Amino acid sequence: MADPPISKYASWDLQPICPQDMFERLQDSMHQPEDYNHLLARTLQRICQALSTSEITWYQGTPYLKDPDREKFLSANRPTLQSAYYGLNQKDRYLRMSGVTTAGNQGFLVPKPATITGLWAKSRSIGNWIIEARKNGNPITLVSVNITGSFGSDMLVDIDVEAGDYLQFFLNGNAVDHPIAAMEIAWRLPII
Repeated sequence: MADPPISKYASWDLQPICPQDMFERLQDSMHQPEDYNHLLARTLQRICQALSTSEITWYQGTPYLKDPDREKFLSANRPTLQSAYYGLNQKDRYLRMSGVTTAGNQGFLVPKPATITGLWAKSRSIGNWIIEARKNGNPITLVSVNITGSFGSDMLVDIDVEAGDYLQFFLNGNAVDHPIAAMEIAWRLPII
């Protein structure tokens, strides 16, 4: 199939397209088959190029992409772990996961090599406090985020954890009302 004249599709061919833009362009071109088919062909071509240039690697059924910020292959799917504690005036405590107290020997089990890529938290308090990510019941902080004005986040985290580790959230502060925290992880491609 020959490419259409470059002038008509130049903006499509030269700019990266985010998923929302792609969806909108496909929706807009539904009644113009030539435009729709060209956009669909370009999308498939980009996917094939990514596959052929090792930008996407499959391992045990999971697609991994080269993360340019972290210089390693991480899963396209990024699970989010969440934890909270219902109550007023909370102080220096592990947060709960699904209603179960997260104590020194409890936490979210990591089933395969992973990388923590983000940490964020909020509360109904306006004071300052710190959310910490810990592992394996050790009071050693992997990464922490300062919460000011009830919210804080860090989406440039790069902390590796291994299969069998368990992750926990620890509230470091005083008079914190109803803290909620979340952590984004990505599966890390093992070196094979």
